[in-house]
This record gives sequence, structure tokens and C-alpha cells, in this order.
Amino acid sequence: MRKLKPTKKIKSKSDLKISACCMTKNEEKNLSRSLDSIKNIADEIIVIDTGSTDSTVEIAESYGAKILNTTWNDDFSTPRNMAIDAAVGDWIIFLDADEFFATSKKIRAAIEKVGKDVILIPRINIDESNNNSEISRDWCARIFKNVDYLRYKGLIHENITDLKHENLDYTFGNDDLKIFHTGYGTKVIKEKLLRNLKLIELESKKFGHEPRHDMALADCYAGLKDFEKSLYHAQKALNSDYEAIAGHGNLYHKILNAMREINYSDEEMLKVANEAIKKLPNLPEFYAERGMILCGLDRLDEAYLSFHKSLEVWRKMKSDVHEESYFAGAVDKVYMRLAEIEAYVGNFKQALWNMEEAIKLSPNNQTYKKLAAKYKRNI
Repeated sequence: MRKLKPTKKIKSKSDLKISACCMTKNEEKNLSRSLDSIKNIADEIIVIDTGSTDSTVEIAESYGAKILNTTWNDDFSTPRNMAIDAAVGDWIIFLDADEFFATSKKIRAAIEKVGKDVILIPRINIDESNNNSEISRDWCARIFKNVDYLRYKGLIHENITDLKHENLDYTFGNDDLKIFHTGYGTKVIKEKLLRNLKLIELESKKFGHEPRHDMALADCYAGLKDFEKSLYHAQKALNSDYEAIAGHGNLYHKILNAMREINYSDEEMLKVANEAIKKLPNLPEFYAERGMILCGLDRLDEAYLSFHKSLEVWRKMKSDVHEESYFAGAVDKVYMRLAEIEAYVGNFKQALWNMEEAIKLSPNNQTYKKLAAKYKRNI
């Protein structure tokens, strides 16, 4: 049980100071965009550089940043904590160089109102090499009090940890605080995953294996297309007592994706999809997953209803649904499946409408355009 701490009076706008921190190495492509998104509300900028050989440091200096230099030693937490140690602000905003706020207008106001130590904010992962399409969205601790008991922990997939109390004292921010992340696009993903895998295995051997390592390994192996291992680690993490903050949806996603790639039966996958829906009824993706599985079982009437349910839940989805979600990047596929079902029963007018919705979401998809043309000819 968490020990209660005395409530600290939130300082007024004129007194509250914010330190913006960033860890870099050869980030000349990304750094300006990140610092531009935060410069107007930061009272100081601290950049901890781990050995850049490009113009990263010069760019940081042009923003008036305080530069700290350290040697990279296969450890993401130590440099981050060095930046925190040097910060003088009451609150810290710690962005990666490939992350940037959509807007900074309401950040300070949100900090002034919060009564917690940490604010988890929505992060939208986008693929720059694919028209900035959304890959997924999750929640991450990027805004927190500058206190001695909050520090990063972990060589990789490092998280803010409360070193003094049993549980992290956090709250969820809303879409006013959302950031975009470009670091896992298709051009860079394999190199980063191999690096991450090396560090996860090193940390596990050095400090002992924990369920959070299984979560990270499930992600790595999925990206590297080793689906047997991804399934093993995702199931192990899901069945543990680890508090996967906003991460259960991702685990079910990894399990279903791996099962599909390894050719598990539709009946086995349907059980998992139904379990995910039961535990996470406010996430739209698992209704869609169930619809896809039901199509494979030739239960088209049920699939049709499940697809529509996914869209209904998605339209009603609010920012208080605090789970990782990948549905926004798959809505076009739901419309395509609905179009195929409508066409199967001869309702080509509705099939065309659904395909046009899919094309709005994925305008360069030639398969969608060919199907739309086919349905149009049959009206």
C-alpha cells in the first residue's frame, strides 16, 4: 500500500519553473523540431549528449541549452538521470529528440493543476516514410516533478520510478498534452530493435529477469518477426502480476498477431479476442480482431456485427481510455472487410460506400481503388 505524502502547494504561474530535458546522439534531423515544440514554456533546456558527431550539439546551443556530455555505455537511464540531477526547475519535461508536442499552449496550465508526481501523456507513433501514418498510440511518463525520489530505471525501455514509495503517483493527461514520435518508422525499426534486444538481454542477466522484460521482449521479437518468442513473452507478461500501466492492449495485440503468423486455429484465436474484449471493452481493436477471425470461420453475420461494433466503440472512444491502441492505423481494413461482406451478399452500393471510406483513410492503396471500381460497375 502506498504511503501517503504531504500535499505540496502548487506554485503560481509566475513562480513555477519548468526544465526541458533531452538525451541525444546524432539527432540533427530531429532535435530542432523537438525543441521548437517546448521552447516557449521551458525556463531552461538541458541536453545530455552521448557522443554526437554531427551538428546536434550546435543545434542545442542555438536554443540556449545547457549541454552535458557523457560517454555512451549501453545504458539509457544513467544519462537521463544526469540531466535530471542538473535541472533546477520544479517540474521536468523529458522528451526524446524524435518526440515533439502537437502544441505547448496548455502544458503549463496542466502542470499547475495536477496534484500528482507524474503525468502520463498520449504519444502517437507515426511513420515518416509512409506519409506520417499512425502506427499506434500509447501513454508515457514525460512530465514529472523534480524530486529526488523520481529517477529513471532500466538499461532500455527505461521508466520513471519512485525510489521511495511502493507505487508511482501518477495521473493521465489529455489530448492537449499529446506528443508525436517518429523513431520507429520502417526505415529505422530493425536496427533499433536489434539494439533494444541486446540491452534487454544484458539487463535481464545483470539484474535478474522481470515481467517488464517480457513485455519489452514481446515487442522486439514481434518487430523482428520471431513470432514464437514474441508469443511466449507476451503470454508470460500477461499472466504475471506486473502492473502493465496502459499496456494490456499491446500484450493482447502481440499474442493475436503471433498466433495468426504461427497459424493457430481460428477457434483458439477467437478465445483470446473474446478475452481481450471482456477485459478491455472500451478498446475498438479487439472487436475488429474478432470480426477478422469470424470471417475465417465463415460466420459472416457475426463478423459484420463485430466490425460495426469496433467502429461504434472507436467513434465514442474518449481520452479517458488509458490503454495502448493500434486501431486508428487499421480502420481502413475494417471498412474493406465490411465492403467485402456487403459485396458477398450483393449489396454493391453499400460495399462501394465502405470502400470509399477505406480510400479516404488510405488514399494510395491501389487494391482499395480496384475494389471500389469493381463494386461501382456492379451497381
